[in-house]
Amino acid sequence: MTHTAPPSPCSGAPCGAHPLAGRLAAPSCVLPAPVADNAVFLAGKVDEVGLCFFETRSCLEYTQRDLPREHALLPLRWHVHLPVDLPWPARAAKAASPARGAASLALAVMDKAAHLRPHLAVLHPPRGNMAGQRVLLADFQEHWRAHTSVPLLLENVGHCDVACLGENFLREHGLGLCLDVGHLLGYGQKNLLASPLVEDAALAHWSAPGARDQHLPLTELTPVQRQTAAAVMRRLPATAVHLLEIFQQEGLFASLPVLAALARPDTPPR
Repeated sequence: MTHTAPPSPCSGAPCGAHPLAGRLAAPSCVLPAPVADNAVFLAGKVDEVGLCFFETRSCLEYTQRDLPREHALLPLRWHVHLPVDLPWPARAAKAASPARGAASLALAVMDKAAHLRPHLAVLHPPRGNMAGQRVLLADFQEHWRAHTSVPLLLENVGHCDVACLGENFLREHGLGLCLDVGHLLGYGQKNLLASPLVEDAALAHWSAPGARDQHLPLTELTPVQRQTAAAVMRRLPATAVHLLEIFQQEGLFASLPVLAALARPDTPPR
């Protein structure tokens, strides 16, 4: 299945006047309501929705009630965050194709949103040592590319900052980076911060880490964290999508002016 991203839809408040207009995204769970209701709520407020397909079993049970076909007509682009509970094997080297099961389930989950034409997919690396992670991710990507042209991005998480896989690993395997700035700050991922991978990130997740990984509004950034976040913003490519990974609407909208100020460092947040 080949997917082409539609043109940017956002031209109204609040994102129309935002310095990142055209590239603003929000997760599909900012309201305590089904995915379908969240999508309708976010349409016109952001440019893109990241579908939070975090749990394999529950997402495989999605029907058209959860992801209606008419949602393809909403003024939104879409991407998918793949499940975080995929069945990665404990010993990658013991199987001829160790990531086939995980990749097959991820593709089945992705297919639930095929009518929305998602243009990216985000994957958490598996746990384990670096060698095992490299084997599993390379095998996963091989299966992924055999069935879809949607680009696959690895997200830096607490147990893997992605930079540890090697400077050329993403390029060698046709993978991209989803740079989670909240994780970078909360887990003190200095190696990733110092690496050239930042300049190539296709997607950035923004939140204040709080106690490592709390996904707080950007209003909760400390002065030092804000300084680092502004420096990261300046390094990101002009094509990167910026997702406010904050799972409630008040925090999401409170974070928009802070994100704008990070994009325009000379402008104080409102």
